[in-house]
Amino acid sequence: MFLNLYTQNFKVFLSAVTVDMESLRNSVKQILLKAGIEIVEQKGDLTPGQLLDLMLSANCSMHILGSIDICDPDSGVYHTPPAQHYRTAKGIDSKDYKMFVWNPSGTINDNNQYVNIVRRDIDDNTIYSDITSPIVFVEELRSIMNVKPEVKAAHDAYDILFIYNSLDKDSAREITNMLGDLHKVVNLEINANTNTDYIEFIHTQLPLCKMGAVYFDFAGDWAIPFAQQVWKQTGGAGSSTPLFVAGNNSHADETQMKPLKKIIAYTINEKSIIPLDIKIYYDKLTGKNDTK
Repeated sequence: MFLNLYTQNFKVFLSAVTVDMESLRNSVKQILLKAGIEIVEQKGDLTPGQLLDLMLSANCSMHILGSIDICDPDSGVYHTPPAQHYRTAKGIDSKDYKMFVWNPSGTINDNNQYVNIVRRDIDDNTIYSDITSPIVFVEELRSIMNVKPEVKAAHDAYDILFIYNSLDKDSAREITNMLGDLHKVVNLEINANTNTDYIEFIHTQLPLCKMGAVYFDFAGDWAIPFAQQVWKQTGGAGSSTPLFVAGNNSHADETQMKPLKKIIAYTINEKSIIPLDIKIYYDKLTGKNDTK
């Protein structure tokens, strides 16, 4: 079982755009989806009230500006879909709802003077950006929303809680695939660049397992301090569920493991042998008895 605990749990209303921005909007949509962010869009005709309700079903809105005024220049009113979305979002009276307004060209000239009007209309809940990269813009949106994922333990008993950094996910999954043939394993992939409280999750899940294993290949600078933190915060030597640290010898060495001596069991070995090392430690703990 794999647990992905760091997908940001919020929804974005993706506004309609002018024709020159359609291609970029499609690209941004794919980036949002790959980032695990749920998208809300208008489909079909809606009354103003229905549009407001739809936008309020999201946590924020994204508006992409191009070289064509979102307001119909012939009528001077906000009848175009991107203009309706913009004005509806501006009218939302909620300190928690945010508007992300993006001018990817980063310039204001004769073709898009209306952007100056938009910029003068920005308030506390509006974030204006002229970052050129759609990937960087989405990351900026995600960091500003800063919605902490709800982390829930599996509430099932497992043999092994296997923890690794997302930097090492490829080799880690090879190991857990082999371990899965022998034991019931729950895998926790950690992204150190998020604000998720993994320790709280581990506090709940680790006691339901017979052992915890922290694996690293490239992420040794993260793994050793993290294992020490987990060990201290889950009872240290008195913990009901021991920890075991496994380092891939492609990058791990005894110098890195020095802080663990006499407190946490560990191994440094080839990737193909690490599952056996974990099994041997597991058998030592349980006496080959599968009841905890």
